[in-house]
Amino acid sequence: MKVKHVYLTASQPAKLAEFYVNTGLTIRFADGERWIQFRTEGAAFCVSGVEESASIPSANAVVVFEVEQLESVVERAIAAGATLVAPVRDMGGHGRVAQVCDPESNVIQFFEAAKADR
Repeated sequence: MKVKHVYLTASQPAKLAEFYVNTGLTIRFADGERWIQFRTEGAAFCVSGVEESASIPSANAVVVFEVEQLESVVERAIAAGATLVAPVRDMGGHGRVAQVCDPESNVIQFFEAAKADR
């Protein structure tokens, strides 16, 4: 199965988009406060306003981003307004992960693959 799109609904989409820009993503397309899509190597990643939502909100969703320098990304996310949920931890030789909540309380997991897996 291949993930094609990830949609996050936000009460303040422009503010949430700014958070993701500050963590290293770049905007591919934006329609004011209604819809923002980011450039990614994989699935389309979008933030939409409540009125534009293409999904049913779920408190159990986690968005996972693969990153090169885990600590650096976590630090930037916190500086941009994220809350640390789970500090950096080793995944038994597969890599390392850390979790934060973005400003809209969406859980974001940053994953750094083990050197041999890259």
